Amino acid sequence: LQRNSYLHMKFAILALVALPSALSDGITFSRTITSISDDSSLSVKFNAGCSSTDDYGSNDCSFAWGDEVSGSADLVLGHDLDEGSTFSVDMKVDGLIPFKMSCPLCGANCTTTVPIVNQPVDVPMPPCPVSAVDISQPFDAMLPADSPLKGVKVSAKGSLEFKDAAGDTVLAGTVDVTVE
Repeated sequence: LQRNSYLHMKFAILALVALPSALSDGITFSRTITSISDDSSLSVKFNAGCSSTDDYGSNDCSFAWGDEVSGSADLVLGHDLDEGSTFSVDMKVDGLIPFKMSCPLCGANCTTTVPIVNQPVDVPMPPCPVSAVDISQPFDAMLPADSPLKGVKVSAKGSLEFKDAAGDTVLAGTVDVTVE
């Protein structure tokens, strides 16, 4: 009887230690909106997987591989984004590797290089202007069954900023993402 209790206790401890790592395989993120223009608003709400909300929607979210990710996005862009509008990224990958880029929001390609692998990326951006808009859009997607990183854990933490052609901030914030 004592041996069974000891084995049950060992199994319970092992399960408690292993459970968080088993549940961590997937995508985890949190974000903070630090600035948004007075004529704009943003709210992204997930139907499940998040532990908190604020004025901008769901936050502190975790999704396992194979999960259905659904919700809605509501965006009001109060003015056109003309040629000269930009977005910038200033992140640290795995706390060590800097990843900085700045690209036009419209009218040209966004060209950057992925750190470590030195992989060039060239993404065509929409034509200018990006018109003022008020949209509400549901979304529903299925994450792949298995990690595309094949068990490698990658994290990125830093800031994002979108500016109009006058240099005024349209949206700025920070993000902390882990993919495993």
